[in-house]
Amino acid sequence: MRYFSAITSLILLNILTVLFLLYLGNVSRDIEKQNYTLEKKINFINDQISINEIELNLYTSYEYLKKLHKIYFDNEQSESFSSKRLSFKDIQKDNLENIYTVGTR
Repeated sequence: MRYFSAITSLILLNILTVLFLLYLGNVSRDIEKQNYTLEKKINFINDQISINEIELNLYTSYEYLKKLHKIYFDNEQSESFSSKRLSFKDIQKDNLENIYTVGTR
């Protein structure tokens, strides 16, 4: 009889330990699911950012713009296109006329 109380207390302790571990496993699984969805969202956003950076570099490239200009305009105009390109020093002058600025949002 003296071992009966020790055995029952150990069995009870084991049952409580199993229940506690099942609870922790359930909580950690929920956290793992949330982390997986967040990781998918982060990867999607990173892919979009890298695509946008590639597009930005492509569309702001002066050589790319010259190629587009050659495709859609005459050769005579494309030669004068490079001579009409302004530098920052030219923009600082006050006597510029017929200059249009383009901005982005």
